[in-house]
Amino acid sequence: MSDENQAIEQVQQLEDARYAAMVSKDIPTLDRLLDDKLIYMHSSGVADTKSSYLEGLRTGVWDYHGIDRTELRYQIDGDIVLVFGKLAIRMMIRGVFKAFESRALAVWVRKREGWRLLAVQSGVIPGVC
Repeated sequence: MSDENQAIEQVQQLEDARYAAMVSKDIPTLDRLLDDKLIYMHSSGVADTKSSYLEGLRTGVWDYHGIDRTELRYQIDGDIVLVFGKLAIRMMIRGVFKAFESRALAVWVRKREGWRLLAVQSGVIPGVC
């Protein structure tokens, strides 16, 4: 297996773990996967840091019920892997149920301690929410 294929396979596994942790509110796993410099741009336009995102999950601002991922595409460039995909999300946001689809980009960076999620950009697909 090539180094690029191995890196993509590792990031695929980390993405699976990240989404499972988001739904189960597994804060320790997310703390390990998210880079300290994380910027998380929600589909609403709200931006979070690693600490504010984890705090929002911890306090119930976001309560993910399910996230289905399709149309996944991985692109690698050196120590960066870009993950493009379509998401169907079911969740409570501050106590209000929302179901919507979005396009998302996740940026993973390889560090000495392993792969870390550096950035997320998400946008709602018009007319679907």
